[in-house]
Amino acid sequence: MASVDKEKSFQEIEVSTFDELRDLLENKIPEIEDFVFRGQTDKNWDLSSTLDRLIRHARETGAKTASMESFVHSHLESFKLEIRGRRGDNPSQLEENELWALGQHYGLATPLLDWSLSPYISAFFALSSITADDEGGRALWCLNRKKVNQINSGLSDTHRLELIVPDSDDNKRLLGQSGLFSKGPVLVSVNEWVDDKTGPSASLTLIKIVFPNHPEFRKAALKKLNLMNINHSTLFPDLEGASLHCNIVAEDYGV
Repeated sequence: MASVDKEKSFQEIEVSTFDELRDLLENKIPEIEDFVFRGQTDKNWDLSSTLDRLIRHARETGAKTASMESFVHSHLESFKLEIRGRRGDNPSQLEENELWALGQHYGLATPLLDWSLSPYISAFFALSSITADDEGGRALWCLNRKKVNQINSGLSDTHRLELIVPDSDDNKRLLGQSGLFSKGPVLVSVNEWVDDKTGPSASLTLIKIVFPNHPEFRKAALKKLNLMNINHSTLFPDLEGASLHCNIVAEDYGV
């Protein structure tokens, strides 16, 4: 049976059934209300932003080098220039993090990572896509925001891991997904940040819950999440959400 060691700063836990996952979330993680959650379809992925991945790819393919600060600044300024006249009449002025959040919603490579206040919404995102590797695993990451804030209090701004809830109305999906973002130093994954900023005897800051990628687990879990009113249709209140929801429903029918 899965258990939690709250004396470790990071812990990886495996579960084999959705009921075991629920038991872990609801009965085994201390002060779970202090956590935020992120689901990923591959257990081996780090908690890295799309901007981190873009920079690494650019370096591997021989792109011109620039200072990190100037590159990030010019990338955001380019986005600001490109969205002029595309946000409707009399758009509100957006702060830097709100601009990043807007870009994140529309596919811009950003230093943000999506999280949710709901572990079950995050589990849905880990499970919603079909993957070819049935032998692999998927992951639900749990980050203790209270511990993050305690760590941040001793750091300079450039070394902190921010947790951001944008005030902008441009991304209405955030409301349905109980969403927020993390933003840390560029080219430092969240799991690397936690590993670097916490000692081996620090209290629990990050948990990775790993569950099977087998079709049977996925199908059973999605059905139970749907009974909790967690599906594409509720999380994406638009035409895309309706389409994706129909795709999952169609998986139950053979031809």
